Amino acid sequence: MRFAAAYEQSRDAVYGYLVYMTKNVPLAEDLSQEVFLRMFLHLDKFREEASVRTWALRIARNVFLSYARKKQPVLLEEQEWEPEPDVNRNQPEEEILRKEEAERVRSCLMCLGEQERTVLLLRDFEELSYEEVARIMNLTAEVVKGRIYRARQKFRKIYDGTVRKDAGMPRAGTEKESPSKA
Repeated sequence: MRFAAAYEQSRDAVYGYLVYMTKNVPLAEDLSQEVFLRMFLHLDKFREEASVRTWALRIARNVFLSYARKKQPVLLEEQEWEPEPDVNRNQPEEEILRKEEAERVRSCLMCLGEQERTVLLLRDFEELSYEEVARIMNLTAEVVKGRIYRARQKFRKIYDGTVRKDAGMPRAGTEKESPSKA
């Protein structure tokens, strides 16, 4: 396999994954370069047991984890990502709503831990199979299925909480106000 073909097949997935995980575009670009350098140097070791994209995403995850452990351990914690402000305010209503929804999803994803965020990104956004996600994360497919299930549940709780909060509705499970004793 040629490097150019491997790069073309995996560049968007690697970059997208790293942007989500680092919350920093310049850092994601730097880490992407590290991923593609490793791919270039080790292309002869690629055994084609998985797709090139799966192999590249596994390298990307390892590069991210290595960086986060050494330089920025805060990247592994649950935290919120502050998006860049939208400078173009003259967009049709549908586009604005679509962007708001995408931001809500992104915000909820960033509230998840690294493992939860990774399994959801790989399975639901990159549309990889359970087996491919398992190879990337060095787990069994059964463990991945369980993690995805739990991550989706946690995501839904976070998402439902933001929808209710944004809509001014009380969260599920909160007690109603009791009549005051006078």
